[in-house]
Amino acid sequence: MSAVDPLVAIGRSRLLLDSVEHLAARGHRFAAIVTAPPSPEYDVGPAEFAALAGRLGSELFVVERGGVRPEVAAAIEGHRPAAGISVNWQYVLPGSFLDLFPHGVLNLHLGNLPDYKGNATVNWSILNGENEIHANVHRMAVELDAGDVIARAPIPLDESTYVGDVLARAQELAPELFGQALERLADDPAACVVQGSTAGLRCYPRLPEDGLLDWTRPAGEVARLVRASSHPYPGAYSFLGGRRITVWRAAVSDRTDFLAVPGHVLGPGPGSTLLVACGEGALELQEVTLGKDAVEPAALTRSIRARFSTS
Repeated sequence: MSAVDPLVAIGRSRLLLDSVEHLAARGHRFAAIVTAPPSPEYDVGPAEFAALAGRLGSELFVVERGGVRPEVAAAIEGHRPAAGISVNWQYVLPGSFLDLFPHGVLNLHLGNLPDYKGNATVNWSILNGENEIHANVHRMAVELDAGDVIARAPIPLDESTYVGDVLARAQELAPELFGQALERLADDPAACVVQGSTAGLRCYPRLPEDGLLDWTRPAGEVARLVRASSHPYPGAYSFLGGRRITVWRAAVSDRTDFLAVPGHVLGPGPGSTLLVACGEGALELQEVTLGKDAVEPAALTRSIRARFSTS
């Protein structure tokens, strides 16, 4: 058995599920799994973690609300865990709980630490025009996302990167990054590739209404909001003739030969796209839904008087 076993898994999402399965296949032993009901964007929940715990012979705890209850912490302490791994856990883990793990609780965090701590870090990174984001496995500390990074890998961001692309790449990277971190800690309990810090940007949650498109902004900014709000999130949106239109994919158009009020429909673009004027430049709508129905953007309107609005 490795010096960092047994392990405890804490969190939600398929990313954690895949990481546990990967590490178990490499010989790591999980004494317990702690999970909670999923957020709407997750496609796995307590049932899938219960099945995994059954296969691995791990004790399962489902926390319905609040943090880790004292009786759960006591049960975990009884397993004498060496380390923990955590993904998408929504509650604060107090120092008294973290102290149960001699090698620490290792958390997967997407962000260019020490900046981009907290929530919606991928969304904010895209909105801010960053050219990369890191998938980090760091040792959890009482302060938010302030622990030392043990393993990390960059994920490039450009004008074609959507939030779902980053999450998919992180899902591929996470199992191996956890494996690297555990190996490094087994060899050197003080291993560190980036020193932790309490400094840095604190990111706060984004709400569904934050996806409302402001056509007075430059086309590049509007496109970033579309990419930051797309699947698995609720999407960016606007209104056309009183109808709510959700925009899932869009790109900056190269068309500049026009004068129009922001939000005005310029007409069809390449293929079945629709061009819309912005404060600077134009946006090419590539994938939209009207209500729950997918429609070709160019079919939304053929009027040269049509204009997108905020309500």
